[in-house]
Amino acid sequence: MLGIEELSELIDSVVEKITSEITNANRSEDESELSEVLKKYGFTQPVKESYAYIDMNTSRILIIGQNFIKSKDIVGICKSLDIDPERLDFVSYDEATNYNYEKLRYSNRYSDVIFGSVPHKGKNIGNNSSIITMLENNQEEYPRVIRAMDSNELKLTKTSLKEALRNTRVFLET
Repeated sequence: MLGIEELSELIDSVVEKITSEITNANRSEDESELSEVLKKYGFTQPVKESYAYIDMNTSRILIIGQNFIKSKDIVGICKSLDIDPERLDFVSYDEATNYNYEKLRYSNRYSDVIFGSVPHKGKNIGNNSSIITMLENNQEEYPRVIRAMDSNELKLTKTSLKEALRNTRVFLET
């Protein structure tokens, strides 16, 4: 049997070893490494709080920005991807500045937000440099952000919208 001093040294040594192992696994680019180390010691990885469950059968897609596409073309694009066009909501370029993005936090209404050309500043974006940055920097709280790009710039065109819709959770998971 160990004396109090030897037991204390052993416990300190074990704590130091486990702490080092967990810290190194947490820094690893391989996300499974931390889970493996925690499992080794009988723990599970804490789950990050995320926004509410999204029902892919009823969720909607929010499209924000200057829209250069005719309504009939949007309907055609949606039908070609087997997405109901009635599931799309639009916020224009002019409305984007005053849109309350806080409404999207932990919302289960939208699975994805597609951005075309939008102003950098918006309502309730805090110290973030742009609306898009705020949502991207807080992915666990907001719907997935998809940038509709045309010629290396944010722009809603028939081609960029179709490509963006192909990357939505609604398209990929239904």
